[in-house]
Amino acid sequence: MQLPFYSSFDEVRAEAAMCRACGRADQRQQVVMGAGDPDADLMLIAEYPSQTDDSTGQPYTGPAGEYLDELLAFAGTDRSSIYITNVVRCYATESGRRGDRIKPSTRTEQHACSTWTSLEIQFVRPRVILALGAPPARVLIDESFELTDQRGTWMTRPDGVEVTATFQPAYAMRMKSHDPDRAREIESHLINDIRAAVARSNATPPE
Repeated sequence: MQLPFYSSFDEVRAEAAMCRACGRADQRQQVVMGAGDPDADLMLIAEYPSQTDDSTGQPYTGPAGEYLDELLAFAGTDRSSIYITNVVRCYATESGRRGDRIKPSTRTEQHACSTWTSLEIQFVRPRVILALGAPPARVLIDESFELTDQRGTWMTRPDGVEVTATFQPAYAMRMKSHDPDRAREIESHLINDIRAAVARSNATPPE
């Protein structure tokens, strides 16, 4: 994909803030771009911003963000060392009312937001990307990606970035009240997958 030219990341953010390429723009308060170390070797990419993210302008805030911070700490890293973003950058609900169930992203919306995804990857230039959940994995790896069968499988993108996928942390949070044993299993996978991504991103690249 031929990307538009921007001389700085700030220009990208300013342009993205005005984006109305899909219908999610009608519900948002603001475009939620990524945050963290702009030179990070590891990038985490989730699906969409939460209502809290839409208010703060930062990805992965609120209870889900606090839980992610715990997982990162267990895995030996923190937000200051990585970069976090989403494959769509606008909060939207299925009903159109704030606080209701968040609308899953569609292929059309993911495609509309793909320019910003590609530009964030281009400017940050991570060695490794960890997709949080199946929807971003299908954007970043393959449309037919199945998380149950392919979680933790490493692939190399055409741009040379290594990418794998793990569970969505918010899914583990929801499971705690429904199936505590399964929630503990997912949490263990999450920590191990983040730890593996950290180790791979810190590895010395081949000459």
